[in-house]
Amino acid sequence: MRLYADSDGETHFEDVEVEFAEGTVTSGNNPGGLSAPQPTSDSFFATYYSAFFVDSHPTPRTQWFVILSLVREFGASDREVRRVECGDVVLLNDMDSKSHTSRVIEPGNVMFVGVADD
Repeated sequence: MRLYADSDGETHFEDVEVEFAEGTVTSGNNPGGLSAPQPTSDSFFATYYSAFFVDSHPTPRTQWFVILSLVREFGASDREVRRVECGDVVLLNDMDSKSHTSRVIEPGNVMFVGVADD
């Protein structure tokens, strides 16, 4: 899923499919699917101890939001709300926009991965 801003600054969700090519992740003959490498700048883990709501705010940079063990809702400025949970990944790409809201429903852990500038 991608949360992005259009030319008017309105934020929207977009479903994104990742293409996989046959490959191996580990040594040996354990075939699987591999995506193209994604250039990143840095990453960090965060843990949330309680449920909370954050009013309208943009992401500070383009980043992957990887849900490890929580339930969260994101709200786009077009009023669509989507729930994400363990195993979901969101590309946050709404800098300079009308922003999005965020609600942690069940606390847990996430990983932020910065997308490298080209």
